Amino acid sequence: MTKRKRSSRGGGVPEPFPRLVVPGRELAGPADWPRIFGRAAPLVVEIGFGYDTFLLGRAEACPDRDHVGVERDPSRVAAFLAEAERRGIPNVRALPVSAEIALGSCFLPGSVAELHVYFPDPWPKVRHASHRLVQPWFAEAAARALRRDGVLLCATDDGPYAAQMLDVLQGSGAFRCESGDRPHLGWETKFESLWRRRGREIRHLAFRR
Repeated sequence: MTKRKRSSRGGGVPEPFPRLVVPGRELAGPADWPRIFGRAAPLVVEIGFGYDTFLLGRAEACPDRDHVGVERDPSRVAAFLAEAERRGIPNVRALPVSAEIALGSCFLPGSVAELHVYFPDPWPKVRHASHRLVQPWFAEAAARALRRDGVLLCATDDGPYAAQMLDVLQGSGAFRCESGDRPHLGWETKFESLWRRRGREIRHLAFRR
């Protein structure tokens, strides 16, 4: 099976680069995003963008919103930033920290309009399930970061993980499920296109804060 690591864990701190935002360096605190982007606009955050270009396309399609990608892997961050630079996208940044740090201390409570999690590592073995991103801590952190009526959009091709996402997020009491069978934004990520071509069933889950 094709490897599909899309992680917000591991890796080191990259050198300064356009559109790179490191806490304590470019990011002075969770209220600093208007200064970084040069305006106050709704924030869109993707956790673990990997080598996918979804967030870049989203930023181009929604110039009225500011987009932050969270990813710890240095090679993925470098590829993302290089493509953002090539396209000249002004309203996108990369945040090279873990999901825990990003959601816990890099955004003000109630400041994020959209939170995206697409095809995170399913950790299919039972003994590894505790490594999955969507856990009770994630539900709490996502609810803290999202504004009221903000949306959390997830997708996975792993059935047990989809069930866990639903149980954890609905069970938190902070989200209302608005799921569907197709992408809620009208286009597919790279992984979705790949897995559909291979006949895998894609589960889309949408939640409103």
